[in-house]
Amino acid sequence: MALTIMMRAVVAIMVLLVIGEEARALVHKTIESDDDTIDCVAINNEIQQPGRSMKDIVAASDIAIAAEERPQSWRKGGAGCPAGTVPIRRSGNATINPESFSIDDDVPPPHVFPSGTVEKAAAYGTNGPYHGIRAEVPYWKVDVHPDEFSMSYVMVACTLDSSYIPGVGAKAPTSLPNQIMVGLMTWPSGYGDSLPRLFVYYTNDSGVHYNCFNRECGGFQLTSNKYALGTTWTADPHFGGKQYGVYVGIHRDDTKMIWWVSVQDVDIGYFRDTVFDTRFPEASYVEMGGRVLNTRPGGQHTSTPMGSTMPACGGPRYAASIKEYLGVSAIGGQLFLDDVGRTVTTVPSCYGARPLGFGKIRSGYYTAYGGAGGIYCDH
Repeated sequence: MALTIMMRAVVAIMVLLVIGEEARALVHKTIESDDDTIDCVAINNEIQQPGRSMKDIVAASDIAIAAEERPQSWRKGGAGCPAGTVPIRRSGNATINPESFSIDDDVPPPHVFPSGTVEKAAAYGTNGPYHGIRAEVPYWKVDVHPDEFSMSYVMVACTLDSSYIPGVGAKAPTSLPNQIMVGLMTWPSGYGDSLPRLFVYYTNDSGVHYNCFNRECGGFQLTSNKYALGTTWTADPHFGGKQYGVYVGIHRDDTKMIWWVSVQDVDIGYFRDTVFDTRFPEASYVEMGGRVLNTRPGGQHTSTPMGSTMPACGGPRYAASIKEYLGVSAIGGQLFLDDVGRTVTTVPSCYGARPLGFGKIRSGYYTAYGGAGGIYCDH
C-alpha cells in the first residue's frame, strides 16, 4: 500500500510538472523593470470585447476630455506586451494555476484578508441609477504600516433593497452587497513595497466574507496589454507643486450586461457575469475618496496616512483629491455632471473629506480627502 501511495504521488508530481510547462509556454515575453517583473501571458479567444468602451463614452460626451496614455513603469523605454497577451506581475509568491494556465497574482486570497477596521473618508452620490463612473485618482507616495494599506479609489455599488429610490438628496443605502472599486493602493504586505499600485476589487456580500483584489478570486478577466494590475507609475508629486493622477473608470457594457474597468480610458478587463450572486444591472450608489486598514497594534491607531498625509482642508494643491468625477448615465451610456457634495467619514478626528465643487476649467466634481493617522485619531 505504501508503494502504491508513493507511485500515485510521483505520477501526480509529474502531471503537475507537465501542466506547469504548458502554462509557462503561454508566457510569450518577460519584461524586467526597476519595480517589477512582467510576464506577457497569452489569452484565449473566448474573452469578451466591449460593445461600448470608455473611449466611446468619453467621445460621445461634450463635457469630458479624452485621457492620454500614461505608461506604467514596467513599460519604461517603450517595452510592452505583444498583441494577444496580457501583462501579469510576477513575484516570489507567484504560482502557475493549472486550471487556467495563467500566473496568479501575489495578493493574499480573501480568506487571509488582514484583520482590522477599514476606515474611510469619501464623497458619495445617489443621483442614479448609474451605469458607471470616471475620475482621476491621485498618485501619492506615503509610508504605510507593514500590515496595513492605504488606497485612493472610485466605486460603484448597488443595494438589494427594492424600496430604495436613488436620486438627488437620497440617503445612502444601508446595505451595499455588490461593489466594484478601482484605484491606487499602497499595501506593503501585499505587494512587498510602499509604492502606489493599480488595483481592482469586488465583493458580493458587502465585504463580510469576500474581499477580492485583482485576479485572486478568478472573477476579473484581463483583456488589455497596456496596463498591469499590481504595478505602478514613475512619478514624483510635490506638495503645492506638480502632481500626478491616473484616470480610472468603471462602466457597464449595456450590450452584454457586464462591468468593465478602464485605465486612462483603456478598457483593461471585465468582471465575469458569474461573479455576483445577485443581479447587478446598474449602480444606485457611487463613492470616491480614500480608505485605510487600521490594525491597531498594541491597541493604538497607527500613523498610516490617507491620501497625501495632508488633511482635506489643505485643498487640491496639498491634500489628495479625486478630480473630474463624472457619472455614466443610464441613458445612452454618456457622461453626466453629478453632484456628489455629501461625504462620509468613519473617523473624522483622523481622516476627513471636503467637497470642492465643480471644476472651473475642466469638467467634473472635485473632492479633497485624507489625513496623517496617528494616536490622536483615537481622541
